[in-house]
Amino acid sequence: MSKTMKAAGFSMIELTIASVLLFVMLYSVAALSLSGADASDLSRRLTRAAEVSQEIVNDTRLEIVSSVRLFGDDAEGNANLARLDLSGAMPQLASSRLPTIDANGTIGADTVGNEITGNSLFFCKLAWSDRFVCLSGNEYLVDVLRWVYIYLTPESGGAQVGSPVGLNLVRVVSEPLIDAGSVDRISDPVDQAEVLMHLLNATPDANGVTHLPCEIVWMRGELPSATDAIRQIDPSDGSLSSTPIGGRASPFEIVRRDDEVEGMLYYRHHSVATNYSPPSYGVATFGIPSATNGGFPHGFEVQITGPSSARQVLVHLVVASTNNHGHKAYNDVQIVVDARDT
Repeated sequence: MSKTMKAAGFSMIELTIASVLLFVMLYSVAALSLSGADASDLSRRLTRAAEVSQEIVNDTRLEIVSSVRLFGDDAEGNANLARLDLSGAMPQLASSRLPTIDANGTIGADTVGNEITGNSLFFCKLAWSDRFVCLSGNEYLVDVLRWVYIYLTPESGGAQVGSPVGLNLVRVVSEPLIDAGSVDRISDPVDQAEVLMHLLNATPDANGVTHLPCEIVWMRGELPSATDAIRQIDPSDGSLSSTPIGGRASPFEIVRRDDEVEGMLYYRHHSVATNYSPPSYGVATFGIPSATNGGFPHGFEVQITGPSSARQVLVHLVVASTNNHGHKAYNDVQIVVDARDT
């Protein structure tokens, strides 16, 4: 073989070096592609976490705006909550606590001895106003209300050390409740009975609109054990009974609507962030964290401050994606809502 032919070939060392360089280049390209895909996936999950948390907070804000009574961690709030039928619903986290209403305070981080933060929210909102014309020609406007309770429930083992997920957020809505003030203002007993039978039988109102049947009259601002705080319409004559009838539990139990019991996060592949989340998540911004009874407050914090004429409700929500691929995605959002408390 001539020297010219030998110069045209590659030695084994040159082939080895070329192969190594090619492998490194291919590996680098593959790694960059995977890193780009991971970054894109994380960006997508961060966007989704922001969408989920913002949607829940916005829906809650709209309900709080229509509230007529806010319940706190006191005799009235806890007694009314005890009357709400939660049997069969997703269990409350053992540490569930309503916020303490601070009429003279402002929103801020709790200090030892001045803890007002809760990790559940309980309020009464206006469902609809019913306008009805009696046979007498008299026209009456009656408000119909609903209780709304939002709380944490353990899911997939609950809050566990080292995991930012394990909690769902549950929303429970009660049966319609007739505002006692609206009914008691009807001085004519015949008209009052006619209005009550109209509400019980869900006949069309003055505008031709049909609503859900109502059978309970409830008085805002009273303990449920107070005389006439909760009454039931007697279907035989439209009178009001101070004792349960028709098989309703005694003492009066406020029934929840099964079609409006909703776990708001797990079906969206998200969780309320737990106390065991990284500090960057912003969990327990307002409440003093505790590990007892399943932990408190986790990533759902509520405060209610200000006088009854100008309440402010803080809702702070931190959600984390339950997708275990790569870095966890999370979002931290909070709002302050002006609300009625009458």
